[in-house]
Amino acid sequence: PIDQNISSSTRVWLANKLRGELVTEDDPVGRPSMLQRLTRGGVGSSKVKGSPHIHLKPVGRLDMMTEGLMVFTNDGKYARALELPSNKLWRTYRIRVHGRLTVGKLRAMRKGMTVRVNDGIAGEEPSKVTGKVVKYKGMKVNIERKALSKSLSQRRGTKSRGQRGGGGTNTWLQITCTEGKNRQLRRILGSLGLDVTRLIRISYGDYDLNTIPPGLAVEVPVKKLATMKKQGPLFTNEGEIAGKPRSNKYLDGVDTHSTRVEWVTYYS
Repeated sequence: PIDQNISSSTRVWLANKLRGELVTEDDPVGRPSMLQRLTRGGVGSSKVKGSPHIHLKPVGRLDMMTEGLMVFTNDGKYARALELPSNKLWRTYRIRVHGRLTVGKLRAMRKGMTVRVNDGIAGEEPSKVTGKVVKYKGMKVNIERKALSKSLSQRRGTKSRGQRGGGGTNTWLQITCTEGKNRQLRRILGSLGLDVTRLIRISYGDYDLNTIPPGLAVEVPVKKLATMKKQGPLFTNEGEIAGKPRSNKYLDGVDTHSTRVEWVTYYS
């Protein structure tokens, strides 16, 4: 075996999840299932002709309205190792938020927060609370791009790329964390008065989304857990952010024969 968490038969697929589908095999109310879609598209087919289809095991989950990287494997032990909080694998997201982003809010996210949250289902309003309190560790937060609202840019005589109407400022953030708690980023940002208008996961450990188109999946070489754990802490001893923002590199060493999957309708 490659290491104690990987057997010679371990396989891994990366998929670009669509907004509006669930990472589940079955939904009682009939909402789109990513696992069903991937299976119908041939992802997880056995290499041995006539053998049964492989049962895909997702590494973690993304909520219904979140897009981007999902890691699937045929090895339950490997999936569990990637998910274990004690392994502290980095998870990186690109997030578009609408609202006033201040130095104080950035500092709070980097330091860690305790948030009173709603324990409802996907689509809940962040402002509704039930008394449940969740503590979140500090995260690495970088500002990628800001876009002024239409009214403000017009008053200044400028035209901002990617702007939205309705007042306020839209900001693209890149956030890296080592936790995978339910709706973590939406709850943290919502508690700071920031509305998440788009959320995309771009990496998990050493697995990257890169150029995988929305709705497609590729089988990739298995990564060693020991190597992923060597990414180190999110912060230096002095409390400064460690490392640089995650770059979007092209797939390296990936089988170029991608398994196409059918598209699903986007739900808003």
